[in-house]
Amino acid sequence: MRNPLDGKNIVVIGSGIGGLSAGILLSLLNFKVTIVEKNPLPGGLMRSYRREGLDCPVGIHYVGALGPEEPLGMMFHALGIPVKELFMPMGQEGVIDRYIFDGMTFDLPAGIGTLDDRLRSVFHKDESALNVIMANLRAISSQMKDPSFLYVQGDPFQNIDYYQPMGELLDTLGVSAGLRAVLAVPCNLIGVPLNDCPVIFHHMVLASYLFSSWRLKESGSRMTDVFVRRFEALGGRLILNDGVQKISFSQGKASGVMLTSGTALPAEGIVAAIHPKILLPLLGEYPIRDTHRRRIQGLKETEGVIAVQVRVDAAKHPAMNHNIYRLHHDDKGVIRDGVFYQVQSTDSPSVTLLSIITKSSYGDWAKWSDTSTAKRGRDYEEKKLGLAGELLKKAEEIFGNLDDARILDVYTPLTIRDYVNVPEGSCYGIMRSSRQMLKAISLNNLPIPGLYLAGQNALAPGVMGCLFGSFNTARQIVGTEILSRLIR
Repeated sequence: MRNPLDGKNIVVIGSGIGGLSAGILLSLLNFKVTIVEKNPLPGGLMRSYRREGLDCPVGIHYVGALGPEEPLGMMFHALGIPVKELFMPMGQEGVIDRYIFDGMTFDLPAGIGTLDDRLRSVFHKDESALNVIMANLRAISSQMKDPSFLYVQGDPFQNIDYYQPMGELLDTLGVSAGLRAVLAVPCNLIGVPLNDCPVIFHHMVLASYLFSSWRLKESGSRMTDVFVRRFEALGGRLILNDGVQKISFSQGKASGVMLTSGTALPAEGIVAAIHPKILLPLLGEYPIRDTHRRRIQGLKETEGVIAVQVRVDAAKHPAMNHNIYRLHHDDKGVIRDGVFYQVQSTDSPSVTLLSIITKSSYGDWAKWSDTSTAKRGRDYEEKKLGLAGELLKKAEEIFGNLDDARILDVYTPLTIRDYVNVPEGSCYGIMRSSRQMLKAISLNNLPIPGLYLAGQNALAPGVMGCLFGSFNTARQIVGTEILSRLIR
């Protein structure tokens, strides 16, 4: 136990999936927990939003490893969150993701063994390279399915080779351009370039979807409601529309928070389920070392996105049980650009929702960086809708004629920045790259008594990373033995 608490009162800052899961865990461990959220509604990127009566996803398009003996499924079980009530499995036709390249289509199947067979049949000249890659993937996936993985002390992966960039490994193995392009997709999925994405992150993301892939049955708002109800049923308190203005300290320890409304909430422990750069101003005059402050301020973000939500005719474009990636790579197999497509059913049997997502840097929207959502002016809306129109036109290469489609909404990195308070509007927060691995890992050991970071953990991005962060916070507070008993 690195930093035990003297009392039972805890305040969690932020009600995204990281904050809510931390609140549930700590409530299960008999702490009195209050979650504070600056927005009128909880959920962060987990929550969906409605346009013309249709639910549009923000941060949860599909997830992996929700099976009962898989890491995310084990964490949901420990939290008391019902998987089958919220999610339905994907890939019943044998395809989770379809990668469409110029001149080649590759279907990502369920199961590591099936993937191994498919890769060897398509890239038979890469057999020796695949021997190494698949051995690594199997070793990492095996450790991920061990229950101790959820509460292990320190780093569960002791093989230093797992931390070299995936691109560097592929260079060493001399893989073909086609295999490089296929293996690069998990890196693009988490916003980290192949040449800077650690092998461990690549394999964790890929393995999680190969274990099992799942899509929400209803909406992110429904998922948020389930998390909130679970938290409140355990005695937790949720404060909305009132952000934290300052963290208070007494005798060198975190002692509470001051809210924007002027309300003071005393606590023996503070869990910050927010971006570390957003945390720094809340510390006020606390004497955190300049080196640590600069380390946080210098963290690089993952790439941002532009997302287009489109209403389409269900008869012409029925819901698909797999996702589509349209990708372009150079003669070395490096992916230059790509677009993610997903077609989901809606509450209306005659309508499906087409989601289109592609990269969009924060710098592309620098002209409006000092503005706020809904107050950016006509030129911003024109640029946003212009890009959305181009993306919709390109989608016709995949889906055929979309003349009857209607754009419901478009969000950019600025939208995400304002909504969840991420400095550059990145869906995945700080970049888990080889170059800033040590900086990311150091966030797990914040040198401030009584203050903990939840949300995305150094070991994984996305939903799984957020929950790992929450479990790691609980381990720091109560110790491995008590947490392991809860999980078992």
